[in-house]
Amino acid sequence: MNQKDINNLNWLTEKKDKFIKVSDNLYVRLRKTNTTYIIRKTVNKKAQVITLGKHPALKLAKAKTESLKYLNNDVSSVTTDTLISDYLTDVVYPESKVPKQVEGYLRQIKGRFGRMKVIDVKRFELVKFIKNYSKTQGARSADRLRSYLKQLFSYGVELGYLSGENPMEGVTKRVTGYKPIDRKRTLTEEEIQMVWKWRNAKKGWQKTEDNVRVIKFLLLTGLRISEAQTGYIDGDKFRIDDTKGKHSKEEKRPHWVYLTDTAKALLPLPKCSATNIQAWLKRKLSNEGIENRFTPHDCRRTYATIANDNGIEPFIVERALNHRMQGVMATYNHAEYKADRINCAKVVESAILEIIGG
Repeated sequence: MNQKDINNLNWLTEKKDKFIKVSDNLYVRLRKTNTTYIIRKTVNKKAQVITLGKHPALKLAKAKTESLKYLNNDVSSVTTDTLISDYLTDVVYPESKVPKQVEGYLRQIKGRFGRMKVIDVKRFELVKFIKNYSKTQGARSADRLRSYLKQLFSYGVELGYLSGENPMEGVTKRVTGYKPIDRKRTLTEEEIQMVWKWRNAKKGWQKTEDNVRVIKFLLLTGLRISEAQTGYIDGDKFRIDDTKGKHSKEEKRPHWVYLTDTAKALLPLPKCSATNIQAWLKRKLSNEGIENRFTPHDCRRTYATIANDNGIEPFIVERALNHRMQGVMATYNHAEYKADRINCAKVVESAILEIIGG
């Protein structure tokens, strides 16, 4: 259970107290009059109940810390595995927009540090781990790992598992070698033509060139990979109920794009993760000898550029990309611009077909 689950607990028609397990010996006791955190344990074959405090004055994170103090006298024996479990339950699942991605990085951390006590994990070990990860997985992935490690141990401090400083405090991008770039990359006409010429090979990883349908679909719709993978056909539209842009998890911000004939012919898309598509495209472009490689997200920028270059009003392009409107328009203009967005998709399709000679 996480804090949100506990906040949503309600007394219904129970005639007796209801006990809901949170962790090993920590429970939430639900009564008609109040909700409390308690510890239930057996001492000399007798059941013992210790009341920690009432919800919502006592938060879940604090209740977990207090229960560990009662059961272990201190938190010096808490392992990184336990911290990861708490972080997933309390923070990642209720708050993250990309929980699967976070889980993947936390599995890497667990494999290296899971059995170690939290208080025994040293900064130099974490930095060495990040540097090695950068060599094998790349600087960008290593920087994500660094970020998740910092957040993880920060939560350890918050829970009281660490009494001192977060061991990741002050560890910067320098240890990963990652240098963020404000990308302005769009695909050239020659590159769009190249993408449309890609075909399946008979062996090896090139068999996965079915992934090229994803790249084509992104160019024709302006969607993100995650949106293309989770959307569904609804008549002449492709709908996404919950987009993953730069907004809070609670804000779903649904979206739709018009399916041109060329885009619709590419469906259904292959079932794989965004990471798989990114890695495949990186290998493919390297194999093609292209040094200034483009990314799947550059297809979104290319879509916007083609639309603008072919006379589509900028605010219509913003609507087509599901961007938040700025200034006065953000406050007063909530129009859907359905006809204009459909026209935008058709204009981009026409421009791409002209480029590829179709």
